[in-house]
Order: sequence, then C-alpha cells, then structure tokens
Amino acid sequence: MEEIGIRAATRADADVVCALLAALSAEEGMEPPALTPALFRQQGFGADPLFTCLLATRRGHIAGVALLTRGYDSQSARAGLVLENLYVEPLARRAGVGRALVGACARLVLARGLGWLSWHMRPANLRAALFYRSIGADAETVTLMGISGDGLRRLAACD
Repeated sequence: MEEIGIRAATRADADVVCALLAALSAEEGMEPPALTPALFRQQGFGADPLFTCLLATRRGHIAGVALLTRGYDSQSARAGLVLENLYVEPLARRAGVGRALVGACARLVLARGLGWLSWHMRPANLRAALFYRSIGADAETVTLMGISGDGLRRLAACD
C-alpha cells in the first residue's frame, strides 16, 4: 500500500482546507460552508482554538481533511472529539486515506486522554455508511437537532 501522511493543518493550509470542505458540501448538495480561509486562520489557532484540523497527504499532495471539535458526554462523564467533517478527494478514495485520517483522529483522542470519537453522517450517504461500518463503527439511532440564526435569537429572547 502506498504511503499516506497525516499532519496537523497550519494557518498556511487555510485555502486548501476551505476548498476541500466546499467540495464536501457540494457533493452532499449543500450550500458552500461559511468557513473562509480568514476564519480558518482566526478560529483554528491561538490560545483557544475552536477546532483541530488534520490533513492527509498522498503522492505529495493533500488528499483529505478531518475537522474535529471537542465534546462532552454526560452518560460516560468523559470528553471526546466530534469529527465534524471528513473528506477525501475522489481520486484518492479507496486508497486508505479515509482510514488513515480516522485512525489519526482516534490516536488524537487517546493522546489527549479523552474517552470517545463520534461523528454524524447523512443517511443518504451510503458510501460513507459502508466505510464507517468497515472500520468497526456502530450506528446509533438519534436525530440531530439544531437551531441557529433568527430561530436561535427568538429562542434566546424567550423568558
């Protein structure tokens, strides 16, 4: 198997990371993400970064990205990492890039003394479901709910 490298993203990777995340959104039929290179550099680095970003390289070029945030689970009373985005360029798929990225995420969880790694996926993404099952992931039956924008502001205004 050819060598795949994993490294932490740097501020200098902002353009490529944002391009990969835009490609992920496009593949899933979503609007482009609001994360810009400037926001990536501002929010991902410094004293209190909002996320951790890993990059996979293959044949000397960036082939995939994993973006993680910290989470907490009251059931286990443990902190962990939430894999918010995982994307592998189409030409690098089925070459071990996704497995290498998720493996690096798992090692990061353990290195930080955390207890779990979780992620979500769109039910229609059958290719992702097959990949996640192949690495030993179990599906949990939950409905992801969220509120933002005007709805969030209205909710915050309620007494």
